[in-house]
This record gives sequence, C-alpha cells and structure tokens, in this order.
Amino acid sequence: MSAKTRRAAWCAAVFLSALVCAFLLFLPQWLDKPLLFLGAERYTFYSQSASSQAKITSASPEEAALVRLTLQNYTGESARFADAADAFSQAEKYGAELVLEQKSADVHDYYYYTPRLAGGVVLGGMRVNLHVAVRGQSASVGYPLIFGGY
Repeated sequence: MSAKTRRAAWCAAVFLSALVCAFLLFLPQWLDKPLLFLGAERYTFYSQSASSQAKITSASPEEAALVRLTLQNYTGESARFADAADAFSQAEKYGAELVLEQKSADVHDYYYYTPRLAGGVVLGGMRVNLHVAVRGQSASVGYPLIFGGY
C-alpha cells in the first residue's frame, strides 16, 4: 500500500470517526423531540419566536417527525384533525384544564393549561399552553397557541 493510499484511508477513518461522534452527541437531543400530537392530517411547526411572528413550517404526517427532529429554535407546533373529537382527545391526553373559551365568527376557541407542557402565554389574565380551535367538524390543536390560519 502506497503512502498516498494509507493517508487517504487514514483521512477517511478520521472523518468517519468524527461523523459517528457527532451523531452520537446529537442523538439524545434528536430522540427527545417527539411530536406532541399524534394522528393528525397536517402539522405546523413554529420556530424563532413564541408569537404570531414565528417562522411557520408545514409538514405532512409522513414528514412531520423528521421536520420536528431537525427544526432549529423550536417554539411550538399545531396539528389539524378532520374530526374535532380527535383534537380534544389531545388535550385530554395531557390532562389539560380548560381556562378560557371564545367564539368568533365560525371558529370556537378553547384555551387550556397543563403542567405537562412547559411554558405558555398569558391570555385574558390566565396562563395557557394548549389551544384547540374548532371550525365545523374539524379542529386544530396547538402548543402554546395556534398561529397562522386554521
């Protein structure tokens, strides 16, 4: 084996070792980023800001886990369900307590708080961190709030 071949093999081994180390370093962080809401027909992720100024990234159910896994500066997410009962079941899953209810035009908003989800926002003097918006038979559920259209 020539010196040039040995050097190339050594560089490749060092590169692969560094790649494996980086993967192992970030793996625990990636695995700790599950979707908050399962079984939705569409997902929306928020990043950069925990307000309506957030960067919005949409994903299909098939790509949602990967999008969530790789999103930088994650601040929240929402999920759309064809059946409103499925959205409400997400609030039940987190043991959320209803703190505020509002109706505007054709949307009925339900604002919840659960200690099982971190953070939240103050709305109407109450801390909320889970939002269900119902329109017709369908609904969206979001953390901490739903931003963008629903």
